[in-house]
Amino acid sequence: MPLAQIYMGPGRSDAVKQQLIEKVTKAMQETLGPLKQPVWVVINEVPLSQWGVDGVPVKPADGLWPAQHG
Repeated sequence: MPLAQIYMGPGRSDAVKQQLIEKVTKAMQETLGPLKQPVWVVINEVPLSQWGVDGVPVKPADGLWPAQHG
C-alpha cells in the first residue's frame, strides 16, 4: 500500500487539504506507475508548540513558520 504522510501546522481548510490529497495521490500514481493497491495520504496537523528547528522551538514571530492559508 503506497502511503504518503504529510506533517504541517494547523489552520488549512478542508478544501485545501482535499486538494493536497488529490495532487499527492496523482503524483504518486504518475511516478510509481500502475498500482494494485490504492494510494493512502495521511495529513498530520501538528500544533505550533510541537515544532522545533535546529534545537529551538518555532514561534510564529520567528518568521520561520509559513503564513496561514485558506
